[in-house]
Amino acid sequence: MPFLYLFFSWFFIIFCQVVISPRLAINDVYPDLLLVITAFIGLRKGWRMGLWFGFATGLTIDLLDPLNMGRMTLLVALTGFGAGIIREKFYVENNLYQTIMVLALVFIYQVLFRFVCWPGLFLDNFLGSLADSFLIAVYSALIGYFGLLLLRQRSRLKELL
Repeated sequence: MPFLYLFFSWFFIIFCQVVISPRLAINDVYPDLLLVITAFIGLRKGWRMGLWFGFATGLTIDLLDPLNMGRMTLLVALTGFGAGIIREKFYVENNLYQTIMVLALVFIYQVLFRFVCWPGLFLDNFLGSLADSFLIAVYSALIGYFGLLLLRQRSRLKELL
């Protein structure tokens, strides 16, 4: 059962990242659903699951867009690994805490991704790159927070029935 759950989660995340995420853009600020779900999996399941799940999803996105081959795989896997380490060191079962951790992880990922892929553009427009990274992180964290609230309400509804 866990293998099928992870496979369908992987398929759903890739679908959301490729198809749904660009359609949720507001003034070229889009949510990075791949990172949000990878960070939540790392926060829930630990560093091994976050690392491997981030590696699998990052590799799939890299195969779909081979321009940045390997960079996204590495950074998404490190995001899942970082979320798992946060879980082991200072994890608190709180929606707001999880959202803040996702916000921080997505912001760090966005800054590193912009620096690794386009260092000249990143350094020429440093404040603009930081602002774009922060807006993407906030938007992604808000989407993740509302998704987490919907999942918790669904489980509460099951308990009532």
